[in-house]
Amino acid sequence: MKFLHQLVFSSLAVLMISACSDGALKRRTAEGDFEYLDSKLSTAWKMPQDAELQLYHDYDIPAGNYQGALGEQVDIRPPQSVLTLIPGVRIDSGKNRIIFWTVKPQLADQIWHVIAQFLEQHQVARSQSSASMVETSWVTWAEEDEVSPVKTRYRYTRLQQKNQYGVQVSLVDMQHSGTEDEALYNQDRYTVMMANAITTSYDRQAQEDAARKSRQMAQQIAVAMGTDRSGLPVVIARTSYDNMWQRLSDSLSQVGFHIDGRNRSQGTIKAKFSQPDDEVWQSLGVKPISLDNRTYTLLLGDLGNRTSINITDGDDKPVAEEKLKEFAAALSALFQ
Repeated sequence: MKFLHQLVFSSLAVLMISACSDGALKRRTAEGDFEYLDSKLSTAWKMPQDAELQLYHDYDIPAGNYQGALGEQVDIRPPQSVLTLIPGVRIDSGKNRIIFWTVKPQLADQIWHVIAQFLEQHQVARSQSSASMVETSWVTWAEEDEVSPVKTRYRYTRLQQKNQYGVQVSLVDMQHSGTEDEALYNQDRYTVMMANAITTSYDRQAQEDAARKSRQMAQQIAVAMGTDRSGLPVVIARTSYDNMWQRLSDSLSQVGFHIDGRNRSQGTIKAKFSQPDDEVWQSLGVKPISLDNRTYTLLLGDLGNRTSINITDGDDKPVAEEKLKEFAAALSALFQ
């Protein structure tokens, strides 16, 4: 649906469309000719003189006057349906209204918040507003398949029935240049379109929130002391080897380690340690790492969804456990 690209909101302005009426009609009208509308009834059936007429009423066409569009006036656009993009919501559709029902009051609050953001983002004026009801001024739609713009007004209402919480989207008024039949068809169509505008906005925000949380999880790495298979102390970071390799390489300089060389396949980083100023440790809220100013080797091990880190000195001997704890505390502060 091209709603977000084709919709123009305004309480005053009227969008003028030029040179597109023919295209809009083609998108709404069936192909081919409509000569069948001019067909005449054939002459009555004449029975042979000696034949006996047998009448069967299985296929009788009831008498009546058809009250609807014919031929090229028939709108062939498929009916709109509400997009089920909000988990935990039940859709209740009625005449010129859609209700989002949920048993979670916080979810109803979120939907109401999305509506408020949506109206603000698209600069939709409000004719009436309260804590549980919002009514809009005119909204102008510029759809590719409309011959001329359609203007609508909506009401959003908060509902509650026992342990269910609802948000209702209602079409309260419409201005349309078409026939009465077209107006009735469009009332349902534009009610659903506005409901879908809300559901797609909610879905987009949910995806953005999930992406942001994912980035935060990638940035926030839990670091603690542990032991390797031999029982020796190591630093354990709760993240994958690939992520830790990159994050550690980017972060070591902030705590006094200046990288001289790296070997990813072997999991080794050679770095020279120079004690930073006291302000560095104060900003991190941790004790200084009490290492000598010399070159060390950091050893990274792949533990699946975790990564082990150890530090050895120039003689390939592990540093003291207390110094490793200080290093772990510094990393933990960096990765929060």
